[in-house]
Amino acid sequence: MITHLTGTLLEKSSASVVVGVGGIGFSVGVSLYTYDRLPEVGNTVSLHTYLLVREDALLLYGFCDRIEREFFLRLLAIAGVGARTALAVLSGFSPADLAQVILAGDGRRLSGVPGIGKKMAERIIIELRDKLPDVPLPHVAVQSPANADEPLRRDVVSALINFGWSPAVVEKAVAQTLAEETSRDLSYLIKQTMKRLYR
Repeated sequence: MITHLTGTLLEKSSASVVVGVGGIGFSVGVSLYTYDRLPEVGNTVSLHTYLLVREDALLLYGFCDRIEREFFLRLLAIAGVGARTALAVLSGFSPADLAQVILAGDGRRLSGVPGIGKKMAERIIIELRDKLPDVPLPHVAVQSPANADEPLRRDVVSALINFGWSPAVVEKAVAQTLAEETSRDLSYLIKQTMKRLYR
């Protein structure tokens, strides 16, 4: 089993990368979360990996940290969730945000991920909620009370996801808007975030 890969980043795209190790180029599927944390092509890259063995193929997936790989494995264990769907979930949320969404039972946000319907979102929440304590999340106080802006942030994020933007893009833009704006008017914040998304 290939669980770790270190080599030269030969190619990268939003869905996969090629890592050169000892003259061999390994094609590795990645999420947007990992893609955003990759070095430039030509630099050394180190990925935690999982080899998915199928009858017709050997598929290698790479993750920037162990937490993301753990979430990937737990998602794969859910009936109806394949590798592509699991990567879509991890592309839409950081591991920390995904933990918060699951603990909050926020199926609406989870169903905003392409390929995840309402029933699948509910299944993921139900099956992973009790397993999250086994996943190391040292940087997230998932059971702490939400800060004062959290309900407002959720409303802005939800509105923009309903307009068609991806959760990952929306989360980043909303965080930047809330950090820069003093107003806490919902419609104003939605408009300001949309301006940022259209840049």
